[in-house]
Amino acid sequence: LYFEGRYREAADIFRECIAKQLELNSSINYLGCCELQLGNFEQALGWFDKVIGRAPHWERPYMNKSRVFIKQGNLIEAKKCLDDALQINPEHEDVYYYLGIYYEKCDDLFKAEEAYNKSLDIDANQPETLLNQGIVVSRQGKYVEAIGYFQKVIALDPNESDAYWNITQIYVSTKDYNQALLYLDKYMILNMDDKEAQELRVTLEREMTDSRN
Repeated sequence: LYFEGRYREAADIFRECIAKQLELNSSINYLGCCELQLGNFEQALGWFDKVIGRAPHWERPYMNKSRVFIKQGNLIEAKKCLDDALQINPEHEDVYYYLGIYYEKCDDLFKAEEAYNKSLDIDANQPETLLNQGIVVSRQGKYVEAIGYFQKVIALDPNESDAYWNITQIYVSTKDYNQALLYLDKYMILNMDDKEAQELRVTLEREMTDSRN
């Protein structure tokens, strides 16, 4: 249920598991994740703190606390939690992923890229991390490298429409309208009702027509 995005139903199941003392630490941690996804940040922090009290040498609840603090815009506390998680386990790809998000929030693209690279060094086949890395290097103007990351995302998950959209934006910025239109059409197959994409398509067709005249 959790991985299907049915967080309220999943939370009820985890509460039952906690009441029955079933896989207690994991159940408490996942209940915190459900509360996080539902926007109940204080409840989420309470559950993560409870897990930390029971299992202080498990990095995941520290990492999950950082996710709450990032959502709340409390970047100082987020960084403390990420540092704690890395001190416990310096080889956890998800911690570096959230460290990358933290640095993006701080607008430090170089350190964000570095964090995502560390995550990908541990596990190269992470669509979300590859997507974020592509966005970060694209924002630095490294378009060829960015397209490479987005292509890796598509190879892993052909239905990840954000990869097509970001490639489209790169080709628009470099005025390669044929390629932009190619990837925009792939994006629109997955997002037929996207008004911004529809408007962009009209603009690209106009630009291509004007360039022929």
